Amino acid sequence: MSKTVSNDEQESWPAVLTYWRSLPAETFDQCLQDEVASCVRGVMTTMGDLRSAIEGDAATACSLALRMTIPARIGPHVDLVMTTLLNCAFVNPGAALVLSNRLEQMPLPWRRRARLSTSWKVYNIYLARRSYGRRSIPVALLRRDHER
Repeated sequence: MSKTVSNDEQESWPAVLTYWRSLPAETFDQCLQDEVASCVRGVMTTMGDLRSAIEGDAATACSLALRMTIPARIGPHVDLVMTTLLNCAFVNPGAALVLSNRLEQMPLPWRRRARLSTSWKVYNIYLARRSYGRRSIPVALLRRDHER
């Protein structure tokens, strides 16, 4: 399960489209985030769902990624969908969690797959925590179902 695209195939599209499968969450400073956003904004499509995801609709980006069949080899379509999801994952905890989930399933070397997936799970927690501001996560969310 460690097949990816060949080097010849990778050279035919922008390197930014491979960031989702090569760089952990903590690597993305504002400059790299802007580079991803610029690349995603530059994509032209007539597909309604993809267009919505490109415009920043995190729910649609998540839906596209979750409906996508896991490929035997990573190609341009997968890179585009996952880069669009990556762009949303910078600010949306749900998108970060979906990115983590899909990374676990991709045909990448297992160590890289685990490292990347874990980094986005941690980033998901960071974003979720940040969305509550300085308050702690409400106790009701931390309780198990039988305790409520």
